Amino acid sequence: MHEPETRPPFTGRCPIDIRRQSPFRGALAPRVLLVLAALPVLAGCASFKASRRLDVSPFAQNTVGLIGEVQRVNKPLEWVYLKKYESLPVVLDARRAYAPARELLRGVAIYSTQIVSIYESPLSDSRRSQEVARYLDESIRARLRDNPRADAFLTQADLDKAVQGARSAPTFMAALGAAQPVVSAALAYGNQVYDEMDLAIGKADNELVARIEADFASLKSEREKLERMQLSGITSYRLLTEYRLGNNAALDSLRAADAEAAEALGAAKKPTAAALDAAEKQIMERVDTIGQMHAHLDPQFEIYKAEQGELDQLRSQAREAARLGRITLIMWARSHKNLAAGIAVPAAIDVMGMVKSAAGSAKGAIL
Repeated sequence: MHEPETRPPFTGRCPIDIRRQSPFRGALAPRVLLVLAALPVLAGCASFKASRRLDVSPFAQNTVGLIGEVQRVNKPLEWVYLKKYESLPVVLDARRAYAPARELLRGVAIYSTQIVSIYESPLSDSRRSQEVARYLDESIRARLRDNPRADAFLTQADLDKAVQGARSAPTFMAALGAAQPVVSAALAYGNQVYDEMDLAIGKADNELVARIEADFASLKSEREKLERMQLSGITSYRLLTEYRLGNNAALDSLRAADAEAAEALGAAKKPTAAALDAAEKQIMERVDTIGQMHAHLDPQFEIYKAEQGELDQLRSQAREAARLGRITLIMWARSHKNLAAGIAVPAAIDVMGMVKSAAGSAKGAIL
């Protein structure tokens, strides 16, 4: 008896004969199912990558952190020993030289936080570009008007070009790219400001050094004379001791170098023991007297050292503030350029570590 003929199931397109399937197809079936199951996950990953937002908040955080470090380093020191020099014209000039740098860093901090605020707003990308252009057109233009010196680095025409570029930029990052010439101009202006600061600091330093040295010139001269006399007395005592130990040539050297000791020794070729004791007593009393005179000048000399120490602190603080300010501008401009290119700015975990690592290469950086 024959079995009834069965037809393969109909799928709507072509019949599939399960009995005639290749054994390889059966082996591949689980793999095909696995791939099919993974497709939604892969599609989700692609969707995540396409919609991932760049975290720009470290751009402002780093900048503000570095500026805060500059301000911390530049915290005014109390003038104690040098207070009499505090109102010298060169000192006042050095303080005035820092004012443009302070204002520039303030503007950099405001710009950075504004850029982050625009990016993190719910606005569309094109609207963000419009906001960047508006900030450049209003805030930066006002700063240019208030600071005629800045015109040498960024003219109103240059700013017009940057504003137009940002306004027509299709993306927020493209708008930052259009604003990069403004940032580079701020860096160039800042470098000149810090060059002027370094020059003013150097002039003030030289003036203070000259005045301190002039004030204590007679004291230092007197101490040097006493120190030479004391050394001479010690040498006389050494020669006398050497003679007593059998070095006859030491007696001739002593008489030639020390007139007072020679008088105490007498004219005899071989001084008596009493004459030797008298010469020794005379030498020791002279050395002791000179030591007391030298010690009497110590309090004044301590004031001299205190003034020098305070000047060292003021000098180091001023130079460090200028150095950190310059590095801050360079890192800010570099970070802005990277951000415009879509490169994430790393979070500021160690601000001073960032400064130290940048210090070696910052001076020759080209943007």
